[in-house]
Amino acid sequence: MAACGGTSKNKVTVPKYVWDFLTKESPTKLVKLRDENKVRILIDGETSEIYVLRLTTEAHVAANGLPLARKALKALLKETEKELKKSQRMHELGGCMAFSDKSMGHAAAELHYRGQTAFSRAQHSSGSRGPPGSSRDFRREEPVVEDDQENQCPICLGEIQNIKTLEKCRHSFCEDCITRALQVKKACPMCGRFYGQLVGNQPENGRMLVSKDSSLLLPGYEKYGTIIIQYVFPPGIQGSEHPNPGIRYPGTTRVAYLPDCAEGNKVLALFKKAFDQRLTFTIGTSMTTGRPNVITWNDIHHKTNCTGGPQLFGYPDPTYLTRVQEELRAKGISED
Repeated sequence: MAACGGTSKNKVTVPKYVWDFLTKESPTKLVKLRDENKVRILIDGETSEIYVLRLTTEAHVAANGLPLARKALKALLKETEKELKKSQRMHELGGCMAFSDKSMGHAAAELHYRGQTAFSRAQHSSGSRGPPGSSRDFRREEPVVEDDQENQCPICLGEIQNIKTLEKCRHSFCEDCITRALQVKKACPMCGRFYGQLVGNQPENGRMLVSKDSSLLLPGYEKYGTIIIQYVFPPGIQGSEHPNPGIRYPGTTRVAYLPDCAEGNKVLALFKKAFDQRLTFTIGTSMTTGRPNVITWNDIHHKTNCTGGPQLFGYPDPTYLTRVQEELRAKGISED
């Protein structure tokens, strides 16, 4: 029976209603944070009430880049939670109709409706009855109000001119704005979904070995055996596409696990595509040891442990197979 192992680093937990509000109503704030800190933010796991977020930085970012990015993210989440709680207090004091009064101002009305709608959606999906201290049941339906941001270009922040909607993710922009943005990077500025075939800088001399063990059962998938993926890389010398051309890097072996079910085999096929396009690994600084010029994971989440749940990169994790397919789709890796 195969052995398993794993560690947990670089995590931030956040209430679902806060994260859902931030991503749905203020996505430009997240885009700005990611761009300024050169960081990626992925949902690494979840419970009925919280998300576990994982942060990774680009290879060339300084060693203190991740702590600074994590601090900035926590500050943004705290600011968002305060905004929502303020909206809720105003609602409880004045009632829904108070926000339709002109004396309260358009901004307060918009904040109330957007906050309440986000609360309602998030709490309904999680089965919770609101944030700590809430005395109302946010699972009931709230009036839907047209969001002014639907007509605002996320790039120039002005009214959308000659609307251009991206085919895969359906985010809309001014035609001129998105044309220029895609010339710089062929990915949606809002969600990062890639348009075109992305090729990474993973060392070319690696191998992806796949085997199956019917006696190894993963928590949550006890009816199936286990797919064992072994990535093997010999030592080599960095090329022109790497951070330090001409500098040697050591070899490495990594092991990952998938359930041997239909969905698990679907993810396996996508993993093979990602590996062939040199996207699974890169060369940079290890997040766990701080060692530079080594082969590291490249933001495609693998389960390197059989047990322990999301915190230990293991199972059970009911939404993992869905989440990892979204990560792959953002890099242009899909079945079609």
